[in-house]
Amino acid sequence: MDSWKVEGDESELEQLFAESRRYALLSAEQEREIDGSKWRAVEALQHVFLDGEGARAWLTDFLDALGTQALEVAGFGNREHHFLLRREVGQLLPGARLAPARELLRATLATPGQRGGADQLAELAFSASLTAGIGNLIMRHQGTAVRCAVADALTDWLPDVQMGHSRYQLSGEARQQLKLALTRYNQARDTLVLHNLRLVYAIAGKSVGKGIAYRDLIQEGTLGLIRAAEKFEARKGYRFSTYSYNWISQAIRRYQQDGAALIRFPSHVRDQIGRVYREREALRASSGNEPDEAMLAEAAGMEAKQVRAIQQLRNITVSLDAPAWEDDDDTLLDQLTDQDDIEPDGQASTRSLHRHLLRELEQLDPTERQVVIARWGLHRGRPLSRAEVAEQLSVSREWVRQLERSALDKLARNPALQETARDWVITS
Repeated sequence: MDSWKVEGDESELEQLFAESRRYALLSAEQEREIDGSKWRAVEALQHVFLDGEGARAWLTDFLDALGTQALEVAGFGNREHHFLLRREVGQLLPGARLAPARELLRATLATPGQRGGADQLAELAFSASLTAGIGNLIMRHQGTAVRCAVADALTDWLPDVQMGHSRYQLSGEARQQLKLALTRYNQARDTLVLHNLRLVYAIAGKSVGKGIAYRDLIQEGTLGLIRAAEKFEARKGYRFSTYSYNWISQAIRRYQQDGAALIRFPSHVRDQIGRVYREREALRASSGNEPDEAMLAEAAGMEAKQVRAIQQLRNITVSLDAPAWEDDDDTLLDQLTDQDDIEPDGQASTRSLHRHLLRELEQLDPTERQVVIARWGLHRGRPLSRAEVAEQLSVSREWVRQLERSALDKLARNPALQETARDWVITS
């Protein structure tokens, strides 16, 4: 690495450290006061949602969309927006725990001349980030440019709702109340973040030397800290540093696991890999010999065949620069097809097949269709593992597996797909 680049990195890090030292650690009393200000701002935002005519109209349309418009990957231009919004509103969707309360509030808001709804809105327990996101989106309807990831996700999901922006206009007083509440919320959240940045640097420092730049670890840890500041509730009695430690550590750990490996395994598989290799090192250190599968399985609390499979996972990656044949200088990379060299008619055929598959997926139940689209990456992105799909749907991996099997059984019996498969094999 060039010396000037190293010096530049060190200078930037020193500036970060110096900036963080400007913010002293908060006392427990200060944390309670700041967090109380944050939640009072959230309550003020919800008050505007119910009392401001324009905001009430937007909230009505939003609740209606939650009950009638599918929240699927296919409906988003940006996959990350889908995952973000699923995290925020998963409990409000049809069939979820809070769906009846959502429908009750929607009916109240939609009834002409009827006011109220505060108790019903409180029962829905909107997260602070979702409340602020709705507030920021309504501010956009007032002509104010606001940066907000949740607002972006809502806009991506509900483009048709956004077209009715004239219905969402607020009075001058309501607009001022909304702006003030958002300012107070942002100030409280940012204060918690700024006064705890040193915790991010400390946790990130423990992971240095594992192939990922320190500044990248800081960035991911800071995102975890922001999420912790949004969800923190001081009234429950614990300190913010204690609460945020797990959020920061988890954000950094996931970034390492996702970015450091050539192959991305599901989270439960990564945990098993870590356990097996930790036990192997411990047994090797204590005995001086390489443990066999039986010893390793007993120490890890797993079956021998599981240990064997996990050890094989570490050996399935091959360098693309490796020779393709023992007596040939060609590498594996030379054998890969260049996608840019695919003939135009081949591209058209692939796109036609893709459209046909999506059309036939309409026969599936909405949740089955969502699982198939996510598992096979049929819309803008890589295929997701069952663990990732389960995490996004807030369900178990087994439930995802059963939905996937059910969907594939239905598709396998589809005569149109059977005919398409035969044609594809013949023409390919």
